[in-house]
Amino acid sequence: MLTPQYVFIATCFCLLFGGISFKIKAVDLSGFVAGVFIGIPIVVFGGFRFFFILIFFFVVATMATKYRYEEKCKKGIAEKNRGARSYVNVLGNGLIASFFAILYYVGPVYFNLDSEIFLLGFLGSLATATADTAGGEIGRLSNSKPRLITNLKVVETGSDGGVTLLGQIAELLVAFLIGFIAYAIGMGGAHIILITGIAGFLGANVDSIVGATLETWYDFFGNNHTNSIATVAGGVLGSLLFFF
Repeated sequence: MLTPQYVFIATCFCLLFGGISFKIKAVDLSGFVAGVFIGIPIVVFGGFRFFFILIFFFVVATMATKYRYEEKCKKGIAEKNRGARSYVNVLGNGLIASFFAILYYVGPVYFNLDSEIFLLGFLGSLATATADTAGGEIGRLSNSKPRLITNLKVVETGSDGGVTLLGQIAELLVAFLIGFIAYAIGMGGAHIILITGIAGFLGANVDSIVGATLETWYDFFGNNHTNSIATVAGGVLGSLLFFF
């Protein structure tokens, strides 16, 4: 049950974590504000285990971005602003997860649906964001050139929609790791490992497909749009796989 005291504590936690993230330059000021905006409903409606998954995503994404950053800079494939994420990055990766956290709380009451449907939507969404970020950052360091996911033609490193075997392996492992962490902290039975892993890996590949098509075709279509579509796909896949 929500109480003013719980909401206050949840807000303090989000502000604290956001402040630390800003201090270590993992996000810029706009990313800090967006992170708090996303984090509060996740804690309030999902609970602190949901927030732990969000923190885990953020830590993995930050570590992957910072990993061999100077080397990626020399190749011209590093994230700008020394990897500090702005609000568009934060919203693109976390907004859908926040919606699923809200649905997790209100779904059983207003829609008469099992809350686990939305739990797996939340996990699938964040597993997609984590796998995509980690796979992209690690895949850029592959010794082999990436191939476009739509036709397997060789493209330059950093090209939208380009994938490598190293990046695909990283995406698969990270997606299943999110599921394992969720299981380890008691968010559900062992089936959530498999569902989260599959949804996250497929969602990350949806990101690559959208990157190779819509993001390449249209100037107005940015990486944040691609991330949003991918996290929707991962979340919906997580929810649908619940029925199977």
